[in-house]
This record gives sequence, structure tokens and C-alpha cells, in this order.
Amino acid sequence: MSLVKWGFIGLLVLPAAELATFVLVAALIGWLAAAMLFVATSVVGVMLLRHSGRDNLDRLRAAFAQEGFRAVHLETPGVAAMLGGILLVFPGFITDILGAALFLPPARRWLTGVLARSASARRGQSQDHRIIDLEPSEWRQLPDQRRSRQRKSQAAPKRATNGASTRRGA
Repeated sequence: MSLVKWGFIGLLVLPAAELATFVLVAALIGWLAAAMLFVATSVVGVMLLRHSGRDNLDRLRAAFAQEGFRAVHLETPGVAAMLGGILLVFPGFITDILGAALFLPPARRWLTGVLARSASARRGQSQDHRIIDLEPSEWRQLPDQRRSRQRKSQAAPKRATNGASTRRGA
């Protein structure tokens, strides 16, 4: 499935999942405690972004200027912290768990590995199996046989006609 379809499904499913998670947490710890936790994680996210956001953004800009779009990955210094802070600011416990996990190096390494495997699998699926990739020393160009046949047929002399068309059975 394409990334756009997954994004669209995520936009539809995530709010419903966040609401269900909030109701579950509220049933376990109480409505007031769940609401306070809900707001507290957003405040923590804002504080983290304020504290390190500008430095991380500067590092990301420098890496982007040096390497281009290839610089944007979770191992680039500051990217995971910025993404984690943004996820903490979003309301909901699922995004809070994902955002907090991005601050933990083992979780970040695991997520980087999952994304890398997914990208390589997607790249492998999209290849056309009729194409064989060869090194320059492994192939040589052959003359096109169709072109030489066309030239021969064009060079063949045409029969002279007397201008009258011939019909069968006439």
C-alpha cells in the first residue's frame, strides 16, 4: 500500500484510537487524573521543544544544507528529539508514548531499523523484474536488426504499374 494511503488511514484511525485510549486511561486512573496527564504531557512537549528546539533545528538545517534530503533520518542529531517533542505536544496518549520513545536511544535504534527494512522492502517490490542491471563491462551493443530490414525494403526497386488498378474477379 502506498504511503499516501497509509497516511490517509492514519488520519482517520488515529483520532478514534486516541479517544478510545483516553477513555480507557480515564476508566483506570479517573477522569481528572487522565485530563491532568493529558495536559501535562503537552506542556512537557512544549518545554522540550523550547529548550532544545532551536539548537536541533539549526543542526538539522546544517545537515540538510550539507547532505540534502538524505540528511533527514532519525540518527541525525536533533531530528528524533524534535519529532518526539512534537508528538508530545499533540493531544493523546498514543502520540505521547511514541514521542517519549523517541527520546530513548534503544527505541530510536529499533524504529530506525524498522523504517530501513520497510524502505528496502518497498524498493525491492517496486523494481521491474524484466530489467537486468549490468555493469558496463558485462554488455555490448548490437546493431538493430529491424532498422537494417527497413532500409533493405526501402531500397528494393518498385514494380512499374500502368496506373490501372487490378481487381479480382473483374
